[in-house]
This record gives sequence, C-alpha cells and structure tokens, in this order.
Amino acid sequence: MAQEIYVKKVINEKYGELYQFLRVDLETGKEEAVFPFEMAPFPEVILEEEPELLTIQSKRGADAVGYYKASSFVVKQGSKFAASTSPKCPKKYIKLRETLILDKKLVPLHNQLLVMEDIEFDTPMAAMGAAIGGWVRGPHDWKEQVKKTT
Repeated sequence: MAQEIYVKKVINEKYGELYQFLRVDLETGKEEAVFPFEMAPFPEVILEEEPELLTIQSKRGADAVGYYKASSFVVKQGSKFAASTSPKCPKKYIKLRETLILDKKLVPLHNQLLVMEDIEFDTPMAAMGAAIGGWVRGPHDWKEQVKKTT
C-alpha cells in the first residue's frame, strides 16, 4: 500500500491557525488523520555548539567578527574591513583583498569594505591582515567578543 503523509493548515475560529497531519492512500485517495508521533520516530537533531566569536578593530575602520572552524578561520558576513591599506601591508594581503573585491565578497561602503558572505581563511593571521589592511604579528589581536546581557 503506497501512502503519503502531509500537513494541512486549518483555521479554527476558537483556536486560530492549526495543523493537521494526514496520511493518504495513493491507490484509493482516502485521507485519514494521524498522530504525528505514532507514524515514525523523528530523527535525532544534534545541535552544533555555537563557536566562540572573536573580534578585531583598527584605527583605519576594520570592525570584524570571526571564529575558528576546524583548521581555518571564518570572518562573518556583515563584518567591515578597513578600506585602505598601510604602507607596510604585505603584498599577499593586498592581493587577497583585491581577489575578495573582484569576487564581490567585499564591497565598498562608507569608507569601509563590507563582508557580503562568510569568508574562510587559511589562518587567523591571513584574516586579520586582510581585515586591517596591514602587517600582523600573530592571531593575538583577535579578542573575545563581549557578550551582551539582557
């Protein structure tokens, strides 16, 4: 017996918007209401732990947020990179920034470069060099993000 299960939205005057789970026999077209938890076990949902967010800011306008992901470092969408580079900025960071601009992952916005999507870097140093547009000594300038309490 081939069957299909679907959810139907029902508007009830007393309770408002409700959802009904129905099973349809594809051969006969007969619908029958079913209790969703008796149909089959639901797959276990494993929630990933949210990564520790780190931030970096610079005098030239960088204001970026990122996190470690396995052996790489990810700068989050919405971060802002400095629009200019320092005279001592290594060419590899200048080239990396140019590539990100050409790929439209960075777009100019109010004297900054806006990150349009999460960008994965090989190291936190590469991410920092691209973000601040300057020479970096190590990943120590990425600081823990201050958590807001409500």
